[in-house]
Amino acid sequence: MRSMKLLIAEDNPLWLKVIQTNVRSWGFIPVTTENGEEALQHLASNDSPRIAVLDWQMPKVDGIEVCRRVKADSSRPYTYVMLLSCRDTKQDVVTGLDAGADEYMTKPADLDLLKRRLTAARRIIEAIPPEGWSRPRVEGYEVKQVLGQGAFATVWEAVQVATQRPVALKVLRVDLATEKVFNRFANEIKVMQEFDHPYLAKIYDSHIDSKLGYYAMDLVNGGTLYQYVRQHQLAPLAVIRLIAHVCLGLQHAHEHGIIHRDVKMSNIMVTESGQPKLVDFGLGKSMFLAPSEDLSGTVDGCVVGTPLFMSPEQARGEIASLDQRTDIYSVGIILYMLLLKQHPHHIAAEDRQQTISEIAHGPVQRPTKIKSTFSKTLERILLKSLHPSVDFRYQTAADLANDLLAFVKSRTQQESSSKTL
Repeated sequence: MRSMKLLIAEDNPLWLKVIQTNVRSWGFIPVTTENGEEALQHLASNDSPRIAVLDWQMPKVDGIEVCRRVKADSSRPYTYVMLLSCRDTKQDVVTGLDAGADEYMTKPADLDLLKRRLTAARRIIEAIPPEGWSRPRVEGYEVKQVLGQGAFATVWEAVQVATQRPVALKVLRVDLATEKVFNRFANEIKVMQEFDHPYLAKIYDSHIDSKLGYYAMDLVNGGTLYQYVRQHQLAPLAVIRLIAHVCLGLQHAHEHGIIHRDVKMSNIMVTESGQPKLVDFGLGKSMFLAPSEDLSGTVDGCVVGTPLFMSPEQARGEIASLDQRTDIYSVGIILYMLLLKQHPHHIAAEDRQQTISEIAHGPVQRPTKIKSTFSKTLERILLKSLHPSVDFRYQTAADLANDLLAFVKSRTQQESSSKTL
């Protein structure tokens, strides 16, 4: 196995030495710095490291900003970024992942786990040649800059030449895609073509064959849900109204027989005017198909989705029986986290399996136990959306939206400018 450069940006000399010594023994070539400014210089150099382990709090430029700049630079190859920080709240993890980090670990780090995650990162990098992320040529589009990157697809800002419409162009790396990835991308196109709703991303054009796979959809300039809420410092009632609109978009998808199965903050984009757009239906599944006909690439018994935002039945791997109520649970988690700044379950951000197990079987914390002044009415809404039994949960996203909007209406006059609930 050939050695691979790995950047370590860490201002604590002890941690820097520990990580440097270990990664060298694991077959990496460590490149070290104690501040974010030098980290950016290393990552912008010729033959730059393709893996970066960044501390959050560093002199000059912090790790979050380094991550954002690296991920936003479309001129450079894909770089795997791990944030390694003492900041260990759920909100810190969300902030790191929203900045574009591929991995978030907390200190003191388990070195055995760190080794395995860096080994996995090496496999990803070796599967993605540096030139693979060069700007694609897609007939009919002027491709501009990268909006987001994954192992098998990149989202680009582009302009549809014929209409001069700005779009987000998701381009599949067909040369690297497995049959499962290919099927998932085709499924995502098929699912999103069914939709026509203001709160769902709309597909304008698509193409997929053995040489090229892409689709053009709404370009949303406002950022992710979490970024929008933080940037605009939304009052609680505005947050609730925004989530109600997400529910209305989900209702439209559900009425077309599609469950999302990966509803999370980073899959909800918000325009500058405050309109949410639910995106990334790659794990979308038809409620009208038998498991044998489903093309979403999953089987019963496998855990599908993002652990922090899973429903209990999803965490238990009951994939074949999932319906619209699994998405409702995910929305409940999002709203709970935005209003209470913590996850409804007692989970450790570091441990994926423990998170899955806790959501599958653990209780939800009552909001009034966290914040005694929290509205009892809103608590009932949240707990109903987060009921462990699907039969006692909201049965439709529209029902949840209606209750949320009714709550907002009842509080608007006296609390529209309040920061508390």
